[in-house]
Amino acid sequence: MIQTENELLPKARETLERILRSVPAVVGLDWDHDQNSDQKDMAQHADLTVGVTTAHRLDTLVVELKSPGHPRQLREAVNHLLRYYRHSHRNDYPVVAAPYITEDGAAICKEENVGYYDLAGNCRLVFGNYYIERTGNPNPARKNRLTATPGLYAPKSERILRALFEGKDKAWKVVSLGDKAHVSLGTVSTVRTILLEREWAKETPNGIQLTHPEKLLADWAAVWARRRERTKAYFTRAPLEDAERQMADFARQNDRPFALTGTAGAWRIAPMVRYNRTQAYWQGDPDELAQALGLKPVESGANVQIIAPRDQGAFFAKEEVGGIPVVSPLQLYLDLQREPARGAEAAKHLWETKLFPHHATEQ
Repeated sequence: MIQTENELLPKARETLERILRSVPAVVGLDWDHDQNSDQKDMAQHADLTVGVTTAHRLDTLVVELKSPGHPRQLREAVNHLLRYYRHSHRNDYPVVAAPYITEDGAAICKEENVGYYDLAGNCRLVFGNYYIERTGNPNPARKNRLTATPGLYAPKSERILRALFEGKDKAWKVVSLGDKAHVSLGTVSTVRTILLEREWAKETPNGIQLTHPEKLLADWAAVWARRRERTKAYFTRAPLEDAERQMADFARQNDRPFALTGTAGAWRIAPMVRYNRTQAYWQGDPDELAQALGLKPVESGANVQIIAPRDQGAFFAKEEVGGIPVVSPLQLYLDLQREPARGAEAAKHLWETKLFPHHATEQ
């Protein structure tokens, strides 16, 4: 559950105090408790205001706290602080705080020379003669990542992301996006809001359009890597290509969704890493497909894995390669995050050749 700014204030003050007291030259901190002052002064209406006393001077830090602190919210806070700074006669140092500040959020603050810190202890504070910067502390909410972003990576929400990726250069109206993804307008609105907050998309006259699909996919892949699907393992003595074709034929004859994924699928879309295990999505009980082909269930040594997807979105934008259905490059990239045998290598190749080839060209 996302905490409000008021709920986070004690922790925000405690964190800032810990950061400032770590500087040997700081001899005192004077917190402004008069948050209800009638003075029309930003320092009196800030979330936190602290005077930092050193041996030679006194600096005042004016802090605006944002929760959860996505880039769009941080940009609003920065603009608010700068408006005060430019129209006041004070020399206060503006600072933005949030539960966690990503690299994108930090870049926004640096660009405008506004200080920042988060509750994990990461910070960049440049005031007086002092420069305090700390990076690398992990997001304390990351261990709960799967529950922290249910609005973005819920099954139906992911259908919207898939549609956006399929038309990365296209702007989408809410209604057309809902129709494409077969989800409600409310679900589209939820995903739209999150993407705009994180500045991974922009609003245009023609609708919403992705601006940083690579950042969205990297975040999505981190969540997907921790997700567990219903997967069953089998063994076959037949050549894997024969087994794959037999599974595809059976699915086609029974009008059931089926598609290769993992390194088996990547080999067909962007050949690089050879494979010795076939992975495939099948809409239904994996044992049904396995029994039809005579696959043997095994605890170890499997060379066939059949996955029952949690949502039919896994089959979105699949394509036929040599008569065998293969999931989309997007889905392949997500699934390769869980592939221990050269999965990272195959994913990188897929990223550079199919998903974002222009990025590789520019580098």
